[in-house]
Amino acid sequence: MDATRNKIDELISANYDDFDQMHAAIRRFASTSGADREQLRAYVDSQASASADQTLKLAIAALMVGNLDRAIEFLRAAPEGREKRWLLGLTFKAQGDYAHALADLERAMARDFDKVRVLSEMVEAQRLAGDLKSAKQALKQLQQADPNSGQYFYQAAGIAEAEGKTPEAIELLEQAVEKAPAFVPALFRLAFLVDLNGDEGRAKELYKQCVQHEPAHVNALLNLSVLCDDSGEYEQAIACLKRILHVHPNHGRARLFLKDAMSSNNMYYDEEYEKRRDKFQQVLEMPISDFELSVRSRNCLKKMGIRTLGDLTRITEAELLSYKNFGETSLNEIKAIMSSKNLRLGQALEDQASRKAASILPGAGAEDGQPQPDQSLMAKSIDELNLSVRSRKCLQRLDVQTIGDLTNYTEAQLMAVKNFGTISLKEIKDRLAEMGLSLRVPEV
Repeated sequence: MDATRNKIDELISANYDDFDQMHAAIRRFASTSGADREQLRAYVDSQASASADQTLKLAIAALMVGNLDRAIEFLRAAPEGREKRWLLGLTFKAQGDYAHALADLERAMARDFDKVRVLSEMVEAQRLAGDLKSAKQALKQLQQADPNSGQYFYQAAGIAEAEGKTPEAIELLEQAVEKAPAFVPALFRLAFLVDLNGDEGRAKELYKQCVQHEPAHVNALLNLSVLCDDSGEYEQAIACLKRILHVHPNHGRARLFLKDAMSSNNMYYDEEYEKRRDKFQQVLEMPISDFELSVRSRNCLKKMGIRTLGDLTRITEAELLSYKNFGETSLNEIKAIMSSKNLRLGQALEDQASRKAASILPGAGAEDGQPQPDQSLMAKSIDELNLSVRSRKCLQRLDVQTIGDLTNYTEAQLMAVKNFGTISLKEIKDRLAEMGLSLRVPEV
């Protein structure tokens, strides 16, 4: 710990050739390991005051560990200059305070900070603020400043995407990557869009290029881990997630995905189980006409609308006996048929009743024993569930858009989706349970 503290003291007190060298050195240290990152966070929090030449360094350190409020405190105490305004612009932008971000970025440009970098950030801030008109005006200035920069094509792609022009955005990002092959934001966004567009092979290549640059892009590692896991490359998926956790040991999504990936690494396809399940379904669909029955029994079942063995699992003995001309002899005939197939009358009703009883929460406001779901809740997007990437991709394959769509699926239907495992199932069930909901219980 003392050795790390000494390194941080040296980092903050060192003399650097220029601002970019200073920024890169602090960023590199903050991305070395989780232990170093936490020590840097503690160091930043412990500094009650700083000398004029250290305020920018401490502000960068605070920005790197995600303490944006502390970064602004240091920057406000820093001597006036273009680097101060540039960092204030970036920090306010990270906070979502786009008005203040734009004001400070303009001040940075007025003080001769790199025009292309400033205009690029201004285009993005205006786009994120929803002001596409101003963003396009700033984009024209960026084009005039350097029409061949990767920054220009990247920001043009961002505007195209905001306007719903995904194919155009992809073309522009391809040009951004061609102009600047090491431009990580463009590599990541291009990978993300082509992945959504269904080209997982190309996306994987781009994500791999993206994470070759240090510090590695965290979301690129996350998404690459999902693609590797989906294609059965479990060790590669696990390696990606461990890279994240080495620097961010408490990263919630990475920890969840790692558990999922390690589970997938030990999963196998139970072919025998699938065969048994299919065979059971085929038995339920067998028509009554396939069996030897008396004319009376056959006629009674026909009038009751009972056509298959599955229909018989949804009716009780008492209901059959209450039907006109249906007696004990007919009942015994049918029970013998059901027993020969390891079924019984009323089986589906019993299973369904027990599951519904278990799913009704105390005080849920059920009417006649049936829970009444909130329709406004059912109409909400599945994004409200804050699911892992793996779970979202599986639901995307099923075209599940709303919570109501999701509750129409059974556990078996979800488990049948490629790469959907027990951890994803538990995650979905837990999220639904928090809302007082559950997956559909199948009628056997």
